[in-house]
Amino acid sequence: MADVFISCSRLDRDRVQPIAERLSSLGYSVWWDARDAQVNTDEIERQLSEARAIVTVWSENARNSSWVLAQSATAFDENRLLQMQIDPMRLPAPFDTLKVAEVHGGKSEWGLLEAALAALVRENRPPEVIDHRAASVAQSNIAGAPRLLLAAMAATLVAFAGALSAGFNGVMPPDQLQLALFGVAAVGGLSAAVAAQRLFAIRRAGG
Repeated sequence: MADVFISCSRLDRDRVQPIAERLSSLGYSVWWDARDAQVNTDEIERQLSEARAIVTVWSENARNSSWVLAQSATAFDENRLLQMQIDPMRLPAPFDTLKVAEVHGGKSEWGLLEAALAALVRENRPPEVIDHRAASVAQSNIAGAPRLLLAAMAATLVAFAGALSAGFNGVMPPDQLQLALFGVAAVGGLSAAVAAQRLFAIRRAGG
């Protein structure tokens, strides 16, 4: 039984070879179809079912491979799927709900893959799922927080201008004007502080 089964397109053999060698150098036993000859389907299925982790190497070729999609789906259903990406591309659903280590275009997220592999193989911890809905809500709130802060500042300025106008027109005595301006400044400062605190909390929670 291999620790790692690598699922990839046969068209990417030369690109996957160093990946398999690196995983082997970390002490994992690795199985993948590295030969030119056709491997017996029963042997592939046996290796797939017995491996402790399935690492799918996503590429444009892999995305169009029915074998890779089927193997990845099996691993996904059994919480044994880890992913790396060697081409800039969007992962097909539902595989985009799991983290993927990107190794392309100057990106080298080997640490992400190696940590997930150690957790799955050595600690039996399933892969982490990305909550896209939570991320979307957080981004929406982050975008809305500056508008809240701007609205608070605008309301403060309007109230401040109204108080000054009343004072200059003699509608409000100086002592009342001073008290009103102090109140406006206090309310405006409090609103700005609340909005800023919300923005900080959202950024801290949502990234």
